[in-house]
Amino acid sequence: MDKKLPKFKGVISLPGDKSISHRSLIIGSQATGIVKVSNLLESADVFSTMNALRKFGVNIFKKGKDYYVYGLVVGGLKEYNGTLNCGNSGTTARLMMGLISTYPVKIKFTGDKSLSKRPMQRVINLLREFGANALPENKNTMPFTFLGSYVGLQNDQKLKVPSAQLKSAWCLAALNTKGISTLEEPFETRDHTEIMLKYLGANITVKKKKNKKIISIFGKHPMDAKDISVPGDISSAAFMMVLALISKNSKVTIKNVLLNPTRTGILDVFKKMRAKIKIKNKKIICGEIVGDLEVQSSNLKATTVTEKMAPRLIDEYPILFIAACFAKGTSNFKGIEELRVKESDRIKSMEDGLKPLGAKITSTKSSVKITGVQSFKLNKKIKIDAKGDHRIAMSFYVLSQVLNKSFKIKDFNYVKTSFPSFTKTINKLRQN
Repeated sequence: MDKKLPKFKGVISLPGDKSISHRSLIIGSQATGIVKVSNLLESADVFSTMNALRKFGVNIFKKGKDYYVYGLVVGGLKEYNGTLNCGNSGTTARLMMGLISTYPVKIKFTGDKSLSKRPMQRVINLLREFGANALPENKNTMPFTFLGSYVGLQNDQKLKVPSAQLKSAWCLAALNTKGISTLEEPFETRDHTEIMLKYLGANITVKKKKNKKIISIFGKHPMDAKDISVPGDISSAAFMMVLALISKNSKVTIKNVLLNPTRTGILDVFKKMRAKIKIKNKKIICGEIVGDLEVQSSNLKATTVTEKMAPRLIDEYPILFIAACFAKGTSNFKGIEELRVKESDRIKSMEDGLKPLGAKITSTKSSVKITGVQSFKLNKKIKIDAKGDHRIAMSFYVLSQVLNKSFKIKDFNYVKTSFPSFTKTINKLRQN
């Protein structure tokens, strides 16, 4: 490691939030008229969704920096019986299954090597209540053949696991059913689907009863075409925040970041860790809270992150583990078994990468403990296997930048699935 460590300073804007980018295309396709989408994330995952929609006759084109989605009106998807290749995108797979589950289609779902290992049974079971199915019935992973419903059954369900993708698949299926469908959600998960449906005028009501959320959707109700501006992705911002927090003499401002309360768990954790982060210029755009983040170098303190927090920062854990390596004391992350079934087993991937560097990390099936280290073992060539997982790759790249040490990261190309300009953005901030 070089004696002189880099610092990171500057003002940046980030690509659009991935979750909202997916939904702007899918939900926009169900509106009446043309939906203009600004700051759409131009990544492999979002293009997978775009290409899937085009198979069903949705016209999407780019003019200047914006994308235009020609809505087909609820119930207007054109007939397609073929193959949908979802690439690396679990969001594309699960949300498209929801959208087409109430159409009489027969679709073969495929994905890349990573996506083909990820479980799909939960979403299939959920959508069976609408009359859909997958063949063979005991198939838990791709490829499989998905059969939409000829009727589109109205139904009432209770979500059994905290998953925004399952909830969104249910909402999209309910859009094309007759009558009112109701979903009870006993957890807090990201609510971009509900917000966008309300913004575009869907007949949706959301009520809270104690610790439960009740979502009701009256199907086959027309939606309005409105412009959608996608805020910067807070999950991508997390990497830039940690870059500044754990580097000396650094200060980074990130403009127009999504600050939806279901996504800001990372900010709550950083507050507990005594991170120097200020939120400025808060406003509401297309129903979502947006603002600027000002982040400075900080002496982080270890913390405990409970199971209750997990749904609000599920994508940020890998980079949070990096931050914990620089915090004083032992951090404890609980109730994170969902990390075992993401793009990779993220707990194992992070453990395998950090331990050879001298990090003090231990894990169980659903928890991780990390004790901050004074120095890392950097006296040899460092090889990291990202295992096809973009967030693992980006987390270790941030660590390499802070330590000013070159890492050889296998499968780094997967970063393009969510943040194609990742290294370019860091290079803009880096000052040697």
